[in-house]
Amino acid sequence: MKPLVMFPDAERAMVNLLTTLLGVYEPGYTVGVGVPDGWSPGSSYPHLQVAWDGTPLQAYPVVQHATIRLVAWAYDTTEAKRLASLAEGLALAYEGDAEISGIRPLTGVLPAQDPDTRAEIASVTVRVTVRSEPVLAS
Repeated sequence: MKPLVMFPDAERAMVNLLTTLLGVYEPGYTVGVGVPDGWSPGSSYPHLQVAWDGTPLQAYPVVQHATIRLVAWAYDTTEAKRLASLAEGLALAYEGDAEISGIRPLTGVLPAQDPDTRAEIASVTVRVTVRSEPVLAS
């Protein structure tokens, strides 16, 4: 029988990582799953949304390779692209830890406009490799 393991939440791991790293370069910007309630392009700081787009690859029981989408929400296209590019660069430069063993590029910066808020957005995707954790019997 293979060992019983669980994989960390790659989305939450990236929120925690980018909150810390982005805070050094862009204090006051927000990072989270989804967009904060009441966020609007004219009245808020830019926001970095983190979304888990699935886990197409896995090497059970050791690692999982999750696709993570980073979406920068801002007041103009230039700022959205800049924030998305900065987030991608910070993620790709990260050397890893006990939870995240590596981050690789998938798609580059893709600008767009949110039809509901009319906010300028730009997204990138990365592959986040997370290490398993053993499940201990109680």
